[in-house]
Amino acid sequence: MSTSRDPDAADAKVTDPRHGADDQIRTRVLSRFFSRVEPREHADIYAVRKLPQEIRATLNGLYSRSHLSMRETFLKRLEQGLATQGKELGDLPLPDSSEDVLSRVLVDKAGVFLRTYAIDHGHNSLREGAMLHLAVEQVSQLVTRFMQRERRASFEESSTRYISFSKQGHWHDPDVLAAGSPWADLYRNAIDESFEFYQESIALLRDHLTATRPPDAGDDPKAYKRAVRAEAFDSARYLLTPALHTKFGLVADARTVADMVTELCSHPLAEFRIVGDRLKQEAEKEVPTLLVHAGENSYRKATRDEVRDYTQTIGSDEAVDGPGELSVRLLDAPTDLDERLLVSLLYEQGSQSYETLAAHVLGLAASERQSLFERFLSTRGKRDAMPEGFEGAGVLDYEMLVDFGAYRDIARHRKGFQQQQPLTTQHGFAMPPLFEEAGLADRYCRVMASVADKVRRLAESFPNQAGYVVPFGFLQRARVRFDAQQMAYFIELRSAPEGHFSYREIAIAMARELEHVAPLYAQWIRVCTDSVVLGRVEAERERDEIRRRREQRANELGFET
Repeated sequence: MSTSRDPDAADAKVTDPRHGADDQIRTRVLSRFFSRVEPREHADIYAVRKLPQEIRATLNGLYSRSHLSMRETFLKRLEQGLATQGKELGDLPLPDSSEDVLSRVLVDKAGVFLRTYAIDHGHNSLREGAMLHLAVEQVSQLVTRFMQRERRASFEESSTRYISFSKQGHWHDPDVLAAGSPWADLYRNAIDESFEFYQESIALLRDHLTATRPPDAGDDPKAYKRAVRAEAFDSARYLLTPALHTKFGLVADARTVADMVTELCSHPLAEFRIVGDRLKQEAEKEVPTLLVHAGENSYRKATRDEVRDYTQTIGSDEAVDGPGELSVRLLDAPTDLDERLLVSLLYEQGSQSYETLAAHVLGLAASERQSLFERFLSTRGKRDAMPEGFEGAGVLDYEMLVDFGAYRDIARHRKGFQQQQPLTTQHGFAMPPLFEEAGLADRYCRVMASVADKVRRLAESFPNQAGYVVPFGFLQRARVRFDAQQMAYFIELRSAPEGHFSYREIAIAMARELEHVAPLYAQWIRVCTDSVVLGRVEAERERDEIRRRREQRANELGFET
């Protein structure tokens, strides 16, 4: 069952018997490296500080595949490292706070300069010199997706294919709760109905996979188990809702964080404004002068409302009841993309004008252009990206109907421009094949139809808040614009056998659309169209082998592993 979260709930002190040091030592260590020690029930945001960049990067990587907070992840790894030396947390030498006196004086003096020049005179480039590492925890998937649209930041989020969300809480919108019955009941019941089946289906799907797709004789038992679990999560996650709490690490410069704060504080949903306030509060502990103007923006609010009101006058597509169909459509692309790719590639290495190069390429026979692609791409290695010059050849503009769960993965490719329409049940829902194979399709459809009815009724009075309770499996309309180089990277990565079946379908469809506008280039994109079963098994085998080789190399160099 889901539980309500009060955004203004008092902070609760965390104690964990796993940690060998007492609370005082633990607090001393954590306060040294994190801006907050005590967790919040909702929007638990804190800055990571005074840690080497390598450790920060390691924390982000560990973070995405663990249920632990960033603070707990740090403490766990620190204790493990100390234990190898026969030490405990209490043995860690930490200078007292007196060493920070000089730095505070320097920061104050720098603050005068920043306020005068960077802020009052608008020199945003100075903000870009200050990097922030923040943990954002106990927030909904809805606000997470909104924040992760930002293309100038780096994010590392909890994975729905490696972590069970069975014990996570949900965000309960305070405006809906304040409205009372029937709205609050519709909101709670939509979450509970889908989440209860999510919890139950994980075990049912895992058992079905084990029974119908047993491991091969040479399979590593651990790799097989991880692959089965990942595939069960891949399908079960269609029942999760965006109200579900998640966590992620955020690395960005102060200018980007300031822009994110303004976007959040100008949003109509209460949670977004809470997260924006908390984000600013914690970031200012690290950069006290650089976020002074970040906050609610009346123009952004008014424009958002005006655009939304105008779209309501246009009409809408006919609603789909029951299962819908994923789709991909190429809206726009250069008609001579193959030729543009070659011209853009040649441009940087020559001295001729663009027009001269274009005339030359257009004057070649089709077979000659094909030979040039072979000349430039035939030696590309497995992990080599397409040449950077291809980025300047033009943009491919795609529109898709895709389930929200898969779009979360597609949206990680932030190098391209993206737009996602508000979450709705209007376009029907995707049917995970594994539910059909396991004999759970009828129940899945009943749950999705029942939740859709609650969403539509809730949306009559709370259209923005209704998005919180739309299960991931419902199809959403989105738009992505990728340059040709990024398009190839996306297709090759997301069509791989270990990928989620939904975004694999999207990647393959994009590749097929590309063939119509750039047939020569499309031949060199490595798209996997094979039907795969437990595609994660091979990836897990490779991961284990890579880990084994790294440990062996570390031991040879004298490091304990």
